[in-house]
Amino acid sequence: MAEFDDSAVSEGTAETSQASDPVYDVRPAPGKGLGVFAKHHLKRGTPILIEEPAFSVPLPTEMFPGQGFKIEHMIASIEAGFESLSPDQKEDYLGLHKFHPSEGKSNILMTIFTTNAYTMDHEHVGIFPKIARINHSCKPNTLNWWSVKTRRRIMYTSRDVEEDEEITVSYIPLLKTTMARQHRLEQYGFTCDCSACRSSEGDKRRVRMSDALDYLEQKQFSPTKKLSIKEKRISKSVNLVNMLEAEGLPDYLAQAYHFAAVFNQQAGHLREAREWAMRELEMLQLAEQTSEEALKAMEYLNNLNT
Repeated sequence: MAEFDDSAVSEGTAETSQASDPVYDVRPAPGKGLGVFAKHHLKRGTPILIEEPAFSVPLPTEMFPGQGFKIEHMIASIEAGFESLSPDQKEDYLGLHKFHPSEGKSNILMTIFTTNAYTMDHEHVGIFPKIARINHSCKPNTLNWWSVKTRRRIMYTSRDVEEDEEITVSYIPLLKTTMARQHRLEQYGFTCDCSACRSSEGDKRRVRMSDALDYLEQKQFSPTKKLSIKEKRISKSVNLVNMLEAEGLPDYLAQAYHFAAVFNQQAGHLREAREWAMRELEMLQLAEQTSEEALKAMEYLNNLNT
């Protein structure tokens, strides 16, 4: 949710090293200020933005029980990062959406940062001003990925997107109830009114998917000799894939495909395991062909073929 002059950024491009055709524009979005919209039909896997951080700051090393790290400990790094920007970059930064829940005074630079920042790795968090323009949805049509190799964040479509459809991303974990998601979004200062939030019908399904992910993650390294348990785990993993696809939640699909491959492999169903492993690899390569995760998936698939 960005607040900025759309005359200055009315047209965007997929920032790849080759093609530079415009794929989005910025215009008013009802109830959201401005939004990012597809200029034409976009196929699944189309890059929307590939962006370097304007600046990044290290996460504090000191952790507090029940709280994690204190964001106030990042103020000096945020102020130094802001001062390193050019005048135009500073103007862009100050134009980003900002929200602070208290009525008292707050550091405006920190408020903007905490409202818009994305994690980069386990040690840093950064500001990506263009990506920050993309609004949230609990049923988004894009995925985003931090490339360790290129030090850029990649935003790409997770399904086909129609012309004039708003491009959205998720700011929060999605396998929660509507109430839990809305509570988490309070830190951004808005109430989500996406299709998933207008009805609580999907709440039980999202909780079931979360429970299934936890269960399968625990069991993937605990093979069993009991045929009935092997088949149960296969069934649970395939049902998870079906629910994620039906609910339009691609964020978790690569992991679910991997579980389906692992449990089929453990049951001796190598053809099915290879099919699921191929789907995992294809999903990961949408973001980056040679990421560490994609290379691991390729190695796993190759091992299944030997």
